[in-house]
Order: sequence, then structure tokens, then C-alpha cells
Amino acid sequence: MHADVERFSFDQRKHFLRVIQQQGRVTLPADGNEQVAILLHHLQALAEDLIGPYGTPSPDGTAPGPAFKIDLPQAGEEDGVLRIGRGRYWVHGRACENDAENLLLTAQPDLPTTGAPNDGTYLAYLDVWERHISAAEDDTVREVALGGPDTCSRTRLVWQVRLTDSAPPGRQVDATDVAAHWSDWEAFLQPADRGLLAARANRGTGPLEPCVADPTAGYLGPENQLYRVQIHRGSDDIGDPTFTWSRDNGSVVHPLLRLAGTSAVLRDPPRDKRTALAVGSLVEVVDDHSTLLGRPGPLARVTDIDDEGEDYVVHLSTDAGIIEADRRPMLRRWDHPDVDGGGEVPQRADDDALRVATPNETGWLTLEDGIQIRFQSPSQSGVRYRTGDYWTFPARTATGDITWPQDTTGPADVPPHGIDHVYAPLAVVVITGGKATTVNDLRVGFSSVRVP
Repeated sequence: MHADVERFSFDQRKHFLRVIQQQGRVTLPADGNEQVAILLHHLQALAEDLIGPYGTPSPDGTAPGPAFKIDLPQAGEEDGVLRIGRGRYWVHGRACENDAENLLLTAQPDLPTTGAPNDGTYLAYLDVWERHISAAEDDTVREVALGGPDTCSRTRLVWQVRLTDSAPPGRQVDATDVAAHWSDWEAFLQPADRGLLAARANRGTGPLEPCVADPTAGYLGPENQLYRVQIHRGSDDIGDPTFTWSRDNGSVVHPLLRLAGTSAVLRDPPRDKRTALAVGSLVEVVDDHSTLLGRPGPLARVTDIDDEGEDYVVHLSTDAGIIEADRRPMLRRWDHPDVDGGGEVPQRADDDALRVATPNETGWLTLEDGIQIRFQSPSQSGVRYRTGDYWTFPARTATGDITWPQDTTGPADVPPHGIDHVYAPLAVVVITGGKATTVNDLRVGFSSVRVP
């Protein structure tokens, strides 16, 4: 998530039970965030242990209730393809709630541009993941009495009913086969090997300024930062995988009133120099559609800023098209410089992001101030980098180092810190003549725990 935080301290492997505030000590936002993460982990684990990987309450103790039942559309609604039943469906401890009666497949609130599929047999399944929501995405989380500044952000559980006619190797889109081998489908939808990353602070052999940083430091930056490395173009897209990076967790965003071509009109002028854009700044144009569909937004450099008129206009180097305000477009700032790269410096790709693959023998890439990262080679068999996957790590001036797991050889190669998706099968659907004709239910019901 792109929250403006100092670090993410929750680590499931430590099995912490709670956070205890001590008298006379400084309390950090990370402490409160970790307490919530601990509690959420235990609640989701408990729900999954009781319910299983997926299920919905059963009114009679046998058959599932109406929640997320996939059904044929009513007369006159055939363009909606399918109906989704109202109610709550649990997926790996997460409560997916559909508040709409007879929601059409093409009208899902969190899955834009869903069109009618071609004729064939499809698996309808739930794709569930957590989305970060700040005042840039939803202005109602802002306390207007403060006169503009935002406070805490939120996360939202996104559920999407998707259709696929592709199957894992050795499997087929058949109700019996899907139910019997769902673990194969989960591994197919979210591969276990989404690429690995190692990170370190390494001063190298560059010039040293002792008045700026400790001579023994690896990290030479003047401020504490939370670095974020994020996959921009995934392995399944056209072209080689690419990435972007930020020293502020990608949290610096500027909501737009409108976007037309290379002109972006900011909703609010920047509040301070730290978050203000400047000529040469790198931004990604994102909106609800690109975020919910897991697609990268176009990257552009700021070529000019016009702040003398009624509107605060940022001019971009790339034509980003037209995005209406109801899609909540915004500019997200990234921090890699405008250089072609080479050697240990990441190489610029054709999408203006940076290439994951590196020609140097060690594989280490230098971002800035001694910060180095190393990706698992995208050419290795089975490695599939995915757009939006990310890693974060704090860099601290007090230690001249970063916080990163270590193994016997040095910095450990770790999988992405997010975004993690969980899945559940709902039905096998047959589309004929552009209309759904057959639905085989795959949902599971469970009996509620009741006290006699």
C-alpha cells in the first residue's frame, strides 16, 4: 500500500501477540499499525480455520445461501451476462460483501469495463485483494475541519467476479475438475514464483563527503526514508519486465480535476516543497480503472508548470489521453532520475520505467545514496513478475543502513511484500450466442456456530 508511513513493522514469522505502550516512551504510527495488523492476521486465520478456504452461511446447514450465487440474467438484462447474489462470502478469512440485489456481472463496482465474453465455457471465480485508500481516492476520509490536510488513510477489501476460459496445465474448465483440484487453479491464478528481490546499503567506491554522512555508512542519504520498489510492467505484458522506485513509498500523489493529453489540472496546489512537483519530476498517471484492473499507468516527465492562472496546470512529456474526473485520476510521483543507465545504474526501458534485467555480472543495481537492489533474473524458468507487486524497506541515517532480512550469504532474496490475492471458485458458466445458458454452482455452504 502507498501509505505515508515510516515503515511496515508487522512480521508474521515473529508471532507477536500484541503491542504494549510503555510509559515515558515515544509512540510511533508504525506501532499502532502493527497492532492492527496483528489483530487482523489472527481474525483472518480464525475465520479460515472455522470456515475453510471459502464458503457462505447455509440457511439449512447443507446448501449455500444466496451470497455470490451466479445465476442467469433476467429477461431484458442479457447484456449483463450474469447475476451475482447478494450477501457475504468468505475467502481465506476475508469477508466479501455484495450489498446489491441481483448485481449484474458488467455492473460490478470494483471491476470496470467488463464486457460480454465470447462463446465458450468459463470459470467464474472471486478475486479478492486489499487496496489502499487515501483522501486522493476518497475525499470523505478527510476531516474538512482541518482546512485541507489529510490524516489517516484506509484500506478496502476489493472483490471482483472474473471469468476465465484458461486452465492450469493438466486441468480443464469443468465443475468436477475445478472442485477437486482448486489448489492447482490458485497456483495458476497467482504463481508462487512472482520474482525475488534483495536489497542492501553499499557505499561502493564513489567520492565520500564526511561532513554529510558517516564514512563507514552504506546509506548516505540525508534523511530517513521508506523505499519502495514496484513492478511497473509485468512478465505477461508486451516487453520485458520493468520497475519504478520511490523514496517515499510512492505516497506522494496529486489528484486531478481533469486530464487532457499532456495537460493535467491539479485539484489542489501542493502544500509544501517536499511533495511539490518540479520540472523533470517523473509521474505515473493512474486512476480507478488502472488500479482495479492491475494495469500500469503511463509514465511522463513534468516539462512545465503553470501556476499563475485559476488552474494549477502540470504539463507532461507524454500524451496520457483523456480521463474523466469520475475515474479519480491522479499523478503519482516516482523518484528515479532521467538517465539512460548502464552498468550498475538501472537502464531505462521503452515505457520510461527501468529494466528488471541487468547486464552486469553481479546483478546489483544502484538506486541512489548507496541503496542497491538485485532482482531474480526474469529469464529464469517459471519467474513471472506481476504489475503492482512491490517491496519496501526503511533506510536510516542513524545506522547508515537499511532494514532487510539476511541469510548466510548476505541480503536475502525475498518474494513481493504485496499485493497478495486470494481466490474462490463460484461457478462454471457456458456462454452460447453471446448469452449465458448454463450455470453449475461451485460455492460451498457452512453451518453457523450456534449456542443451544
